[in-house]
Amino acid sequence: MRLVYPDFGLRQHIHQGSGCISKIPEIVNREKWSRIFLVCGPSIHKSGLSASIIDDLRKASVEVCVFTNVQQNPLAETIDNEAVPIAKKFNPDAIMAIGGGSTLDSAKGVVIVGDSGKRVMDFTIDKIAADERLAHNTLPLIVVPTTAGTGSEVSKNAVITDENGYKLVHAHDSILPSYALLDPDLLATLPFHVAAASSMDTFVQALETLTNRNSTDFTRTQSLRSLELIGGCIRQFVANPADRIAANDMSLACMYAGFSLGLAGIGQDHVITHPMSEAPFFLSHGDACAMALPAVIEYNGLSCKKLYRQAYNALTGKNVSCNDFEVRMLIDWVVDLNDDFHIARDKSFADYGFNDETLEKMMNHPIVKIAVELNTPAEITEYPRVTGFDDYRRIIRRIAVYSQAQADRANKALT
Repeated sequence: MRLVYPDFGLRQHIHQGSGCISKIPEIVNREKWSRIFLVCGPSIHKSGLSASIIDDLRKASVEVCVFTNVQQNPLAETIDNEAVPIAKKFNPDAIMAIGGGSTLDSAKGVVIVGDSGKRVMDFTIDKIAADERLAHNTLPLIVVPTTAGTGSEVSKNAVITDENGYKLVHAHDSILPSYALLDPDLLATLPFHVAAASSMDTFVQALETLTNRNSTDFTRTQSLRSLELIGGCIRQFVANPADRIAANDMSLACMYAGFSLGLAGIGQDHVITHPMSEAPFFLSHGDACAMALPAVIEYNGLSCKKLYRQAYNALTGKNVSCNDFEVRMLIDWVVDLNDDFHIARDKSFADYGFNDETLEKMMNHPIVKIAVELNTPAEITEYPRVTGFDDYRRIIRRIAVYSQAQADRANKALT
């Protein structure tokens, strides 16, 4: 049996709290960066947030080149053919990203390509190890998230869509941001459905990293703290992202879950959500995470009841004993949350196009194939239970059942 020793630590500078984006000029001057390539989505650029930061940078004698062609699911084609050439021509000292997970992942795509002359999909997890030394130069990355969901700001992961429409994972030390500024004030204007979906992404990450077999005492501490914060703030935050206490707690919860994501790993939910957020379904990532969660908990419950009890107690503030806890209690808590947040706009998976044919398309997704290959046989799996293709089929069919029940309850409430 191969011994694996934990490799962990905080390898970045993190500022968290109201108004912390004011630290940007100080950071840039300390690092002696005079040219910044700024990646931000068009809505953020129009909102005035990026303009304010650009103005502060220019007052600090920093030249800024702005790239705004960021898609909801970052495209490799855009990164390779637009962002990288523009960045190369500008010759920056660092890359900055302001926005949600897609914006941060787009910037990470620019970073990992660096001056290699290669394509961004040359660096996916099946082609390069996370700690493999790159043969080319990469630039430091500074990020300012405007959602509290993906945890990309504190992890070395990114998700980018290839030419076939597949969302594939990059995980490398070079794309761990050097600086992350987590300002909860930037969450205040999130629409209800965005706040709900992004918060559920954080929740799923915290729960899956807790139960991942690669978890350590350090990551479990982070995961449980994230769940504790989520249980106390998630409803208040989604109802009103301008609630400064709830927003700050959700910002922290996302940070803690992000730590664990980068060090321990996730679970079957995040495998399944890749095809769920592609054709023909096109669910948002957070909606897909939330829709899949009851079925994934149900499947894993047989093997990680103890950890699910810890998660349930952290979320609810209760102290349910081992004898009294049933996995169904956690499932019901999630189902109620999905109902309250109108996840996937109260539509079923079938409403989004799920059927026997699209199920088999999901089974052919590269991420599903990689997950099955890397997690079988039983002694090497990182998930609470070994999960083969037939197991994924069963879980996905149960997702359809749970989502249909949510849609039926919502329709009944309207009559």
